[in-house]
Amino acid sequence: MILDDIEVQKKVDASQTYESIVSYSEQCQHAFDDTASIEIPDSYRSFNKILMTGMGGSGLGARIIESLYGFQIRCPIIHMHDYDLPAWVDQNTLCIFSAFSGTTEEPLECARQAIKRGLKWMSIGSGDTLINLAIEQKVPYYKINPTFNPSKQPRLALGYSIIGQIRLVAKTGIINFDESELQAIKEAMQTVILSSKREIPFENNPVKKIAQSLQERQIVFVASRHLVGVTHAVKNQMNENAKSMASMHEIPELNHHLMEGLAFPKSNTETLLYIFVNSSLYPERIQKRYAITKDIIEKNHIPTMTITPQSNNMLTQAFELLQLGGFINYYLAMLHGVDPAPIPYVDEFKNRLGQSLGIWK
Repeated sequence: MILDDIEVQKKVDASQTYESIVSYSEQCQHAFDDTASIEIPDSYRSFNKILMTGMGGSGLGARIIESLYGFQIRCPIIHMHDYDLPAWVDQNTLCIFSAFSGTTEEPLECARQAIKRGLKWMSIGSGDTLINLAIEQKVPYYKINPTFNPSKQPRLALGYSIIGQIRLVAKTGIINFDESELQAIKEAMQTVILSSKREIPFENNPVKKIAQSLQERQIVFVASRHLVGVTHAVKNQMNENAKSMASMHEIPELNHHLMEGLAFPKSNTETLLYIFVNSSLYPERIQKRYAITKDIIEKNHIPTMTITPQSNNMLTQAFELLQLGGFINYYLAMLHGVDPAPIPYVDEFKNRLGQSLGIWK
């Protein structure tokens, strides 16, 4: 089978998606090292809210950071995926704009508005217009050197994106992130790699077995709290890498509506599969909801599975799940016989729309 045929996988995966996935920990270390010299003006240490913007793969880091730190810090972290800065964004807001390419029109338009309104802002990307604007405006920025992302896809540069943005925020003093936390993240990801890499045969590789069970199913992810952002990232990569339909809901919110939508269409029993992303770190009341929700879905004859990160803190669990999801989606793409990296319909859409705002001066 293709999941155990590495040479066939290499032919299908012509864009080296696998190499990017197994390099997440190297991306994290690279981002940590490259951001060490970034200096933050004293004026950037005074704010009462954080706004993070980015689209597609460049917006995943914002969601993950919001989920990880949103309950812990004294000001709200808000992610946004649109053209216009809300009216509440003011001089007491720290804005972080992310675009791996540097030319994505939505964050560029937000940067233009931030400049016009005299706001505090920073940027992250691999170069081009967004980074050039930061240089011109003399604001902090992290220019990604994507050495460990041979696929060149933003959604596969998450080590750079997440750690880069965490480091930018940490330099303001509102959160702490040090070498020990980085090492714990890397160890959690390496543990997943050791049991999930393509050299491990199907019979001994639980992630290959998960991928096989997802074939011909529309996946509905369910997550909570600190794992919401990273589960969204895994769902995003299922769309783009595995070319598969997937959606996501959160507990406790879904308990107030979704369970009444299971009966129809009748094909739900043949097409859906729910993946519950559970955690021993969820509050007891949340964990109880998982058990009840799973039971109700199975009573409607819809299959489920549960994924539970094994590491012992919120940060490492998020990166463990990120690594696991990368493998699941890679193997699912191999089962579909498609190169995970190319995104022809997204590219067609951008070409037809025209990236007019991405080249503004």
